[in-house]
Amino acid sequence: MLEQMMRAVARKIIAQEYPHAKSPAVVYATVSKATQLGETFDLEDLVIHNDETGSSFKGHITAHWNEYTLTVVDRWGNEDESFPPLPGVRSKGQYKAGAFGRCSYDRVTRHRHPTQ
Repeated sequence: MLEQMMRAVARKIIAQEYPHAKSPAVVYATVSKATQLGETFDLEDLVIHNDETGSSFKGHITAHWNEYTLTVVDRWGNEDESFPPLPGVRSKGQYKAGAFGRCSYDRVTRHRHPTQ
């Protein structure tokens, strides 16, 4: 009886004081929608190696930001209906719709584009 009461009190305190503890740190997700944005970013101070000649030279890359809608799935790839779709996820990575991977659920939900 005392043990059950202690568990109930602990669950209540955790739910009130640490609501983020209920969400998993990392989830599996599929890309349900992918859009290349007009905004760009630069990768500076790159050293590019030519495997054929053995030479190298300095360079930089200008690439586009991408925006995704992610669908949380279980480890077998089935949609997890207990999570809503995650729209407006911005990334430097380039992925096609249908790509499967894992992401930080907390980071994705806190760092979406301000217009979302």
